[in-house]
Amino acid sequence: MANEKRKDGSALRLALLFFLLLFVAIVGIVGCIIKIDVVDGDMWRRKANHCTESYIDQPAQRGNIYSSDGNILASTIPVCDFVLDMGMVQKTKPNGQPLLNDKGQKILEPLIPDSSFTKHLDSVCIILSSCDPSRSVSDFKTAILSERAKGKKRCYKVARNLPYTKWLQLTKTPGWRRGIVKTVDGESVIHNIRSHTYGNLAENVIGFRNSISSGTYTGLEGNYNTDLKGQDGKLLRRRLTMGVWLPVEGGREYHDSLTFNPEVQRPVINGRHIISTIDTRYQDIAENSLRHRLVNSEGNRVGDAGCCILMEIETGNILACSNLVRDTSYKDVNVFREMPNQNIACSWGYHPGSTFKSVILTAIMNDTVIDTAMRVRARVKRYPNTPKEIKDDHGDLDTLSVKQVIEISSNVGMCELGWTYYRNNRERLKKAVERVFPYEDLNIDLQTGKVKSYINNLAPNINFVNYCYGYSTFVTPMQVLTFYNALGGGGRMVRPRFCKGIIDGHDTTWFKPQVMRESICSPQVAATMKDLLVNVVQNGTGNNIKNNAYGIAGKTGTAQFRVGHPEQGYIASFAGYFPAENPKYTCLVAIFRTSMYGRQSAEVFKDVADCVMAMDKQLGSVKLDYLQKDNANTIPFSPKARQSELLRAYNILSIPYLSTDSSSYWTIYQQGTDSLGTRSTYIPYEVPSLVPDCSGMTIRNAITLLKRMGYKVKFSGCGRVSSQTPKARTSLRKGGTVVLTLDN
Repeated sequence: MANEKRKDGSALRLALLFFLLLFVAIVGIVGCIIKIDVVDGDMWRRKANHCTESYIDQPAQRGNIYSSDGNILASTIPVCDFVLDMGMVQKTKPNGQPLLNDKGQKILEPLIPDSSFTKHLDSVCIILSSCDPSRSVSDFKTAILSERAKGKKRCYKVARNLPYTKWLQLTKTPGWRRGIVKTVDGESVIHNIRSHTYGNLAENVIGFRNSISSGTYTGLEGNYNTDLKGQDGKLLRRRLTMGVWLPVEGGREYHDSLTFNPEVQRPVINGRHIISTIDTRYQDIAENSLRHRLVNSEGNRVGDAGCCILMEIETGNILACSNLVRDTSYKDVNVFREMPNQNIACSWGYHPGSTFKSVILTAIMNDTVIDTAMRVRARVKRYPNTPKEIKDDHGDLDTLSVKQVIEISSNVGMCELGWTYYRNNRERLKKAVERVFPYEDLNIDLQTGKVKSYINNLAPNINFVNYCYGYSTFVTPMQVLTFYNALGGGGRMVRPRFCKGIIDGHDTTWFKPQVMRESICSPQVAATMKDLLVNVVQNGTGNNIKNNAYGIAGKTGTAQFRVGHPEQGYIASFAGYFPAENPKYTCLVAIFRTSMYGRQSAEVFKDVADCVMAMDKQLGSVKLDYLQKDNANTIPFSPKARQSELLRAYNILSIPYLSTDSSSYWTIYQQGTDSLGTRSTYIPYEVPSLVPDCSGMTIRNAITLLKRMGYKVKFSGCGRVSSQTPKARTSLRKGGTVVLTLDN
């Protein structure tokens, strides 16, 4: 009995001990749970979230740059690097076991089987060459074969920045899929770059990227970088099964216990679009015409660089701005392109030469009263304490009127005006010029190099007289254009601009023109200068671009460039505005280090002006009084042409066609004797058995005539035939070549 009681007591004590230990364990567990959940809860949740959630950078989409005529100039597009794995891998059996040779060694093979590699290599290289024309098909083929023979490089970068569609086409090449690398060092071969839709067109205006690491740009890209780039985002993502990550919309909406941190997570804000002032139609004609003048018909270089700028008078919008520089990477051919950091229009300083005479004369007329009929000395003169005589390049008269001084661009005449009125008060001339010319920084909306404009010390006589005809001063083409634009606007000077608005979602903010000076001169001075500049084109140094359809007011300029340097030459320029009676556009053309004169630069001006006049519907029916007076009684005629074509043209114009013989194939115009031209007639042109006279003919008619006679034809220039070799009425065997020169 006693033993049973002792056993029962022991069992009870064991039970109590068990329950006590169990209670302690439960308390410990509950305490740990409370500690984990309450005390250390935030820490453990953060650790758990770190394993299942992470933040990723989400780049914003950079905004587009549009042209004023609605085309995309720059946008962001996906491109791909084409990378091949040229390493060798172990060859295996269908069951996955390694394949061994007779010696028990592992057999290695390339990822791209030899049969597929050989069969499709040419087609792959053709695609690569189409994406990069600077490398031929054979170049790509040689490089790939060389690396494959080595069999070592696991990531051989064959080509960079291929269009995504081309890269996708390459990945579908039979047998090549395994060898095409899609990630390098954890980074995808697919990435975004900035693409210029029209290639090299207006690239200095659009802007170049300075470097990949800096993320800074030139041009519009640089000036409006904040608007274009937007705000990169940092988004939360959650890890699911199989290593799949899913973005968590709304950030921390499932973790209300954690405070939202805007520094850690921020939304993506895509960049805004900007609308440039560039018109692709005018930009294209400006670039092509300028390039045509920089390289002659034989492909020889005529100049080292050039710019052509078209500006709208009322708004200051730059509709075209071409900056072409010779690409020295091409050794055997003359290639002119828009090169990085070579914005000639805005960041190249130069001595303007004769285009600056308009500035000097405007300043003088604004400061004192001058009669344009007043005569001054010309031709040649040496001023006191100057090293040599100043001579005129044009004209042989000893005296000229002020009107003629500008008309023939007399250096001596301009020096006489400055010497007469300001030799004893040179600071007054300097201040008068600064009132009409924008020497200050134009603050244009492009990220570009800065040029400090200046006027030399005018105390020495040589500096003073040189200043009067465009030297002893250093300016940019854009500053000269801004002055002529103010003249065309009656004295109102507006700031040049390259961006007209910003698109933000569905809203567009349009910029207003910025007026720099309400008036640089009186309306009377502006009107007088317009008459003088019109006369330059009608009768003076710019008469090679006069046009009976519309008027041009402008000034030629030829300045010495790098005097005494082995690469010395000239700067040929032309600046002006059109149509002359109701100016709407201003244009400047400058060609650096050339043997040409301002007259040749004026031809680029005319090409652009003709294009604008043809496309601007508001100017389609422009009629200029001073041109109408000169041509009111003149019947249009062709010096020499096919009679059937002339008869058709006269019928369309409802003009009586007078001919002495309507059956002849060729006809020549015979001028009448009265003022109305009613006695003018077309007479038959008898083609001689010798070389015919093709002067005055269109190139089409001249080729038809000469080929009918059995001759070959070569020609250069544009317009009508002005001269020929051999000369008319000389003998030439059948099959010989007649060289024609065309001119406006």
